[in-house]
Amino acid sequence: MKENFVLHPNLPDGKVTLAAVGDYPDIVRALHEENIRTFSFRNPLLPEEVSSHQDMLLCHVGDSHIFCDPSQDKSILRKEGFSVYTGENIGSTYPHDVKLNAAVGNRIYIYNPATIDGYLNDELLLSGYLGFQTKQGYTKCSVCFVTETAVITEDASIAAALKNTDFDVLMISKGDIYLSEKHYGFFGGSTGKINKDILAVTGELKYHRDGEKIRDFCEKHGVTIKELQKGRITDIGSILPLKQKS
Repeated sequence: MKENFVLHPNLPDGKVTLAAVGDYPDIVRALHEENIRTFSFRNPLLPEEVSSHQDMLLCHVGDSHIFCDPSQDKSILRKEGFSVYTGENIGSTYPHDVKLNAAVGNRIYIYNPATIDGYLNDELLLSGYLGFQTKQGYTKCSVCFVTETAVITEDASIAAALKNTDFDVLMISKGDIYLSEKHYGFFGGSTGKINKDILAVTGELKYHRDGEKIRDFCEKHGVTIKELQKGRITDIGSILPLKQKS
């Protein structure tokens, strides 16, 4: 089997073979059953509930290019053939924890200009990406890419940023995604594409009050849902698809 890099971040056009995913054994096991190799980074400076959230430690900017938290051992990325960029150090509290938490898609990115890593922002702009500004710092956590022009979010400022564009945006209710006993999470952080037409979700849609709306929206765009485990949906810091079958 020959692999190639996912050309457009979060939007594979084939069967995913490599993904970055947090330290959640049941989810990792489910992905391995789909023949998807995984790896995970962790930063102990972050609160425990998000310390292995890959969407806070990595930002794929397309093809073989990826930004990584400077404190990580990047050898696994280089072994996989990635060109690894590093920017500013990540801090333990907001807004310093979300420097890499931009939602990057097909030649576009959604971001908070007050919180994004400056090097990451410059790279995206120099590479010709079109930016949509939002007030939400946890941008990737809050964006689920269904297709390159269809997204799901709980965040009103993200929906407003995409208003009057080609994007079809499904706004869903807050509060039904588990993160910890203290905090709820985001739908974007509990999902990831594992094939062009398959969206993986970390739990069962029946545990979300808008579950049927989510399923219908995805089906409207030719995407089916793969529930990776039984029970409530958990924010694991996204499933980041990085390589696919060529």
